[in-house]
Amino acid sequence: MSSDCCPELNLIQFPGAGGDDRHGALGANRFPAVSAKLGSEIIVPILENDGLQLLAFILDAEQIVIREIGIWLSEEERRRAEGLRLERDRRRFVATRGQLRRILASRLGIAPSDVELEYGRQGKPHLSHRMPARDLRFSVSRSGDLAVVALSTRQDIGVDIEAVLPVPEADEIAALCFSASEYGSYTALGPEDRLEGFLRRWTRLEAISKALGCGLGQPLSWVERDWAVHSFVPKPGYVGTVVVQNW
Repeated sequence: MSSDCCPELNLIQFPGAGGDDRHGALGANRFPAVSAKLGSEIIVPILENDGLQLLAFILDAEQIVIREIGIWLSEEERRRAEGLRLERDRRRFVATRGQLRRILASRLGIAPSDVELEYGRQGKPHLSHRMPARDLRFSVSRSGDLAVVALSTRQDIGVDIEAVLPVPEADEIAALCFSASEYGSYTALGPEDRLEGFLRRWTRLEAISKALGCGLGQPLSWVERDWAVHSFVPKPGYVGTVVVQNW
């Protein structure tokens, strides 16, 4: 086991993030946001509740940090990074996968480079059957300069975040993708609430798709009472949704 496994977590206060229970049933509490300093990066626990943990981190790290993180990636992940056209996208991909490995390694008690991932038919990553704690489930999402990792024990999970930026085709996308009830509640919103209302519903749809391991173009066969749906703000200017299977 190499010396970089299980890094010590130093918790400090991190303002401006947290969750609420307006869109789901993860509990009535508001969750304090603290940060865990791992090396030279900040990983922020957004919430913890009944085996669910939600962590956020910034992607635009210094080049030296990207190089340090990059050594943990698999050959396949390095090839994927090299295939991206923009340098910014390559760096953010490396940061996302490196920090994901770091988070998983801290839970598994192994080095980040020893984390083995496999992929479902729709590309959803999961731990290899050779890994300890195979019942650890996770989901990852990134938007802009931010990424979020959701962790759960035995329960299927999905997470999605979006930067609150204009979406010119929002009404057309909503009409095409939202359910009748979601679309009706969306169109009832006033102009000042329309953008955030669209993004909250979109992240919910994406998170459900990830939890089920299917693409957005496929029918969503899920029973709502079997899932907890939770809205959160990873940092100002972003919205997100995490979906976790109920027992």
